[in-house]
Amino acid sequence: MRGFTLTSMLLATFGLCLTGLAHAQGDSERAFLLVAKPGMLDPTFEETVVLAVRSDEGGPIGVILNRPSTVGLSALLPGRPELAKRRDLVFLGGPVDPEALLFAFRSSSKPAKGLFVADDIYISGFSEVLAELLKHPEDADRQRFFTGFSGWATGQLEDEIAQGGWYVLQFDARAVFDMNPLTMYEEMLKRATAPRIEARRGFHLAGAALR
Repeated sequence: MRGFTLTSMLLATFGLCLTGLAHAQGDSERAFLLVAKPGMLDPTFEETVVLAVRSDEGGPIGVILNRPSTVGLSALLPGRPELAKRRDLVFLGGPVDPEALLFAFRSSSKPAKGLFVADDIYISGFSEVLAELLKHPEDADRQRFFTGFSGWATGQLEDEIAQGGWYVLQFDARAVFDMNPLTMYEEMLKRATAPRIEARRGFHLAGAALR
């Protein structure tokens, strides 16, 4: 496992390592869910649900929500006594730098370093933020840990959607913290393909309306 310096550099590349990140866009515009369409050719994203967030610079960045690994956080970070009683599994967040550790979490106050997602949810990869999170084992159900992440160059995701690779859904915090990752894809696929009677609302990403 490489240190957090690399993670910080990667986050900086996507314009994420900003102290006191401004909430420049509305929640529904900033964060959304990607559901891989059946027949997705890229095996990395086959049958995945991805939390995607528009960065302030460059293309979206995100993490795969339904790929739990068999590795526990305590095994990934040995020698940390605050993890002794925790049973967190680490998720496979995506193909970009699989040795970097990122974490999604709820926080009533804005962290010093992190990416705002929506509501009270943030993503970070900084050691000082992790140290603070691990002081609160009672909040384990409000924290998720990922190795690697998913990222797209400007315009790349729009092209993938136009080519029929993804459904785009409105952000749902339950997908991040509450839904069973083993059944999430089927549930989200049904949601994405269900007939809609009401007028669609939300932002459009390359002509694909959030459903």
